[in-house]
Amino acid sequence: MLRILLALLLIPTLSFAQEKTTSTYGPDFCEFSVTFPSDPYKSRRCDDSAKKERCYDLISYTQVYELSSTVNFRIICNPIGDDVLKAYSPEVMQATLKAMTKQSVVQEFNTSFREEEKFKQAGLVGEGLVGRTPTIYIAQLWIGEKSALSVEAELIGEAMPEADTLFRDVLMTVGHKDDVAAAEKAEEAKTAEDDKPE
Repeated sequence: MLRILLALLLIPTLSFAQEKTTSTYGPDFCEFSVTFPSDPYKSRRCDDSAKKERCYDLISYTQVYELSSTVNFRIICNPIGDDVLKAYSPEVMQATLKAMTKQSVVQEFNTSFREEEKFKQAGLVGEGLVGRTPTIYIAQLWIGEKSALSVEAELIGEAMPEADTLFRDVLMTVGHKDDVAAAEKAEEAKTAEDDKPE
């Protein structure tokens, strides 16, 4: 239950205070970024594999802890048309998340929506099953002016502090690149101020 409460707290907030990580996914066309502790796996997927139309990159990151706890992330960012941001209302975004997660989520706990100047973001927290193993499942949809990012995150198996921390830390890095850059500058300024001799 504690893990579920932790997960519920992650969706509406975006925090940038964390340790240095090594691999950030955020291609030039994508207004959003996600940071992982090491390089994620990238594969090319096509909706129509015969025609190679509507292709996209699927970014995957998996970390297994002692064969009893697993953290999985699946990230997709695609360019979108100028009118998409206006068209995606809270109801449309939450319906999209429910459609994304209908095969993975057994019980839904919380949905959220927020709108900022440059993007809209919706989130869903639920419980799922992988075989007989329970999971915490978080899905997020970010719609910007020129791109859309989907995030699926699963925490599978037994409670383990290292897995819980990784799950939280990666989710906290998801954000609009402008916000991430501003937070990094603020953190650098704070660090420089703290390091000044008295």
